Amino acid sequence: MKYQLILLVALFGAALCSKHTFTGPRPEYFWEKLGKVDGAQVHTITFGVKLKDNAPEDCGSLLETVSDPTSPSYGQFLSLEEVTNLFSDHKSTKAVEKWLDRHDIAYETTITGDFIVASAKISKLENLLDAEYYHWQAKVGDSEKNIRRTETFSLPKHIAKHVDFVSGTVRFPPMKSLILSPINHERQAQGYIYPALLSKVYNVDSNSVASKLANQSVFEALGQSYSPSDLSSFQSQYSVPNQPIAQVIGPNSPNDCSANPNNCAEANLDVQYIIAVAQGSPTTFWSIDPNSQDPFVDWVVAVSGTAYPPLVHSMSYGSIAKEDDTHDMTRFNTEVCKLGLRGVTVIISSGDDGVANFVARTDASQCGFSPSFPANSPYATAVGATQGLESGKPEIACSSSTGGVITTGGGFSFFFPRPSYQNAATTQYLQTAPNLPPSNLFNAQGRGYPDVAMAGYNYVVAIGGQYYELSGTSASAPVFAGMITLINGARISTGKSPLGFLNPALYNLAASNPSIFNDITVGENNCCAYNGTGITCCQYGFNATTGWDPLTGLGSINFVNLKHALLGL
Repeated sequence: MKYQLILLVALFGAALCSKHTFTGPRPEYFWEKLGKVDGAQVHTITFGVKLKDNAPEDCGSLLETVSDPTSPSYGQFLSLEEVTNLFSDHKSTKAVEKWLDRHDIAYETTITGDFIVASAKISKLENLLDAEYYHWQAKVGDSEKNIRRTETFSLPKHIAKHVDFVSGTVRFPPMKSLILSPINHERQAQGYIYPALLSKVYNVDSNSVASKLANQSVFEALGQSYSPSDLSSFQSQYSVPNQPIAQVIGPNSPNDCSANPNNCAEANLDVQYIIAVAQGSPTTFWSIDPNSQDPFVDWVVAVSGTAYPPLVHSMSYGSIAKEDDTHDMTRFNTEVCKLGLRGVTVIISSGDDGVANFVARTDASQCGFSPSFPANSPYATAVGATQGLESGKPEIACSSSTGGVITTGGGFSFFFPRPSYQNAATTQYLQTAPNLPPSNLFNAQGRGYPDVAMAGYNYVVAIGGQYYELSGTSASAPVFAGMITLINGARISTGKSPLGFLNPALYNLAASNPSIFNDITVGENNCCAYNGTGITCCQYGFNATTGWDPLTGLGSINFVNLKHALLGL
């Protein structure tokens, strides 16, 4: 998974010029700068309007009160209007709108006023932003991406104070290339993951959602499409009740699945397994335009402005957190916090390249500790990967060094501090973990991730009329998301609220009812995913051990025990 979302800010002295200049870093080696963009081409940028000054801190405090199972306000979620009134700064919104009006730039403001999406010819945007746009191209495996990007842009000082970020400017979008192989033998043979096996090994008593109000969604980007015919074929093959996607938001090109299976690998995997786990849940395919410069931003803009978004969102994409702009990460994190206040659960895969992240997959000189964003967000639930169950063996942390193709991502954020809900768990790990890396290489006081783990190796997926095996935390996340949808359905059917932000409850239950989790105590995440020709293994990584660890979190799930515990809240 590859996502570049970087913004360095340089403030020029007022005596020299009254503007803020934003400069992008040197792009990763797989990006090639091409020619200038034709000024007549239309381009879209998004302004993240600043929220009220104390929004991040106030949101976090309020979220704790509605998410902590020991709080008397647990489950008392807010409406979109209530959240907007608490955090949106309409004066800043008006200031940016007036500035765009003066420059005759067309725009649309979201219902909350928190984001302004502007579209204009490149020539007008270059004048507005004091920028120069070029074409850039990247090729990673079978994936290719073409974008427009400026290496610097500026905002007048009186506007910059009202803006957190401007997307579609200096940041690079992700690149994603899954590893898939055709399956030429019996698809329920030992060695593969399929729906019935997941239900058996994780003790799922029923895959039927008890309430249609328990809906869910998968996030897709980079031109990934899903195929309705593949979904139907998969459901027939594995005796899953036939159920189509309830709603498609954004582009989808099913014919691309036959042209190249990589065009649909991620999307088909997500769709087929989240529906197989949570059968009967209205499921949304939330797709971001393949030409998006910043798919994470576009997603959070869309979801945050929806009055009644799906209750559970699964996201199998990530970036290199230590290279992302801190303002951007803070704002995305705050938006996820605001969704949590409304009872929405956000679940994110922890990455497939251990502690080093994708940059080291083909270049051992890039070994180090590179946490994945937004998996390291303290307001999202991060899901790692295990292996073993597909072959009838005990679960261990998934690693390419043990034949798992990918290596479960995990570690500690360099930017987000450790949240209070995981204080005890991470402290225990740091005091008892075997072979900890040197302390100067990672931030022991940072938010640790993942929070849980699920099987991530050798999933059977229908793509383009054929069956393939896929591995990754990209599989673990939608499976766990489907389980949370099942529990939401059970709660809603008894008149209770949905679960919303999960982590305080998960860590609380791990301490009071450890039978909920299957503790994973074997594995190391020092290696990257298989790169097509070999495996990069770095000197340092983290080791699994008793209790929480930065490979598999609290462990995998005994579903019935988790459901009963969460129903009791």
